[in-house]
Amino acid sequence: MVRFSVKYLPTALFSLKDSNATNSGAKSLFLPSPYSVKMALLNQIITIEGVEIFNPKEEETTKGKKKKLQESEIFEAIRDAKISFYLPQGSKFCVNNAFVKILKIKEDKSSKKDKEAGKIFEPGFQETISFREYIQITHPLEIIFEVSDTSQEVFLKNYLHKINYFGKRGCFFQFLEYNDNPPEANVVPFDVKKGLSGILQKYDDFDELVTFEMVNNFSGKSTKRKEEIWVLPLRSRTSSKSYTSYVSI
Repeated sequence: MVRFSVKYLPTALFSLKDSNATNSGAKSLFLPSPYSVKMALLNQIITIEGVEIFNPKEEETTKGKKKKLQESEIFEAIRDAKISFYLPQGSKFCVNNAFVKILKIKEDKSSKKDKEAGKIFEPGFQETISFREYIQITHPLEIIFEVSDTSQEVFLKNYLHKINYFGKRGCFFQFLEYNDNPPEANVVPFDVKKGLSGILQKYDDFDELVTFEMVNNFSGKSTKRKEEIWVLPLRSRTSSKSYTSYVSI
């Protein structure tokens, strides 16, 4: 296995709600989930190379006949990559609470009497209030990748430095550098047998059986995620009704 890391500096407030949260109210994750990192990577590859790079390829068999591969090897390299994080000591996370206006699909609340009177429901969107959290992160985030060989490392490094946001659109990150000798991750899976202190959050990743069609927004298939609870080495410093400040330990 080959390990390397990428450092990004957050240049705007970060927000990424849990994949199971409702649209009307959601607390934010402190870090980009592995799922969102891989989706950002897919977006950059498609923007530069085109979606054809993920289409099933054909290869020659020993008898001269062609057969289709079930999955693109490029997508498999992204799907199977293991992602973890290292937070430098002293990193501060300031979680700001906010209520924002969003649009949601208008529901048909016409009564039976209205329908009998011939009143026509006009579909569309309507404004509503939603709870959101926006996080200010003071130090760079180091995202650690673990891939099977150096060819996958070289391929991913062609695109990782081109990513400029994670999570919600507008949550900008600035690429800083690659590190071929990354430290051990200090954001680790929760283990009840280990007495680790910190903040618990649930993060999602690509399932082992997911295909490109399942994560493609323009296909009719639904995606598959695997979820894991991580321990973030953070402790609360100060708080009020409008914010909570954390620092890495």
